[in-house]
Amino acid sequence: MLGSVIDTANNGGQDTILLDVDGTIIDSYPGIREGFLRGLDAVGATRPAEDFIRRIPGPPMRDSMAAAGLGPDQVERAMQAYSDYMSSEGWQRFTVFDGMAELIARWKDEGWKVCTATSKSEHFARLALERAGVLEHIDFLGAANWDAGRSTKIEVIQYVLDNADPYHPVMVGDRIHDFAGAAEFGLPSIAVTWGYGAEEEWEQATYVAHTSTELEDIVREYC
Repeated sequence: MLGSVIDTANNGGQDTILLDVDGTIIDSYPGIREGFLRGLDAVGATRPAEDFIRRIPGPPMRDSMAAAGLGPDQVERAMQAYSDYMSSEGWQRFTVFDGMAELIARWKDEGWKVCTATSKSEHFARLALERAGVLEHIDFLGAANWDAGRSTKIEVIQYVLDNADPYHPVMVGDRIHDFAGAAEFGLPSIAVTWGYGAEEEWEQATYVAHTSTELEDIVREYC
């Protein structure tokens, strides 16, 4: 589908790393969890089990709300409560995973093109990465934008491929959506195990990294 982008375009270009954000660069689970629960409470929905809640980072939040049993109207009202919380306190409740800020800076210094490909909203992704000290090393911010009709990981990756002029891109993420999205475009992928995914999801990736050092080694050797 995108062979011209992946194999032959921009022969003198920079090899490109596409990075998921939540669960890959930052641990934003505390804020996402609280925002999700506030959304459910706003429409009087029953809170699901913790096993379900633990898996909400990764997919579009609207999909997680629907999977929790909310109807379309409830989803919109819950999303308003979620967005209100995330716009104030929620987006700030994160930490950077060990070694990731330093690794991204090294990649830039070594000449890689670094882009994000996240289902996090463009607004919150920009705020979080700036606060984390990472945004200055990102060449292209690929993120979700509901108003632009871009919410799924496949749609976000398509957006990056169409606009960032990537060369030999590789997708790095923690959830099945990252690896399935990469496969849709024939891209290799690397699963990171410090995020919110599970072993059966990581098996769908081309490679698996257990630490940021191992991720760096995989990128150097194989990508």
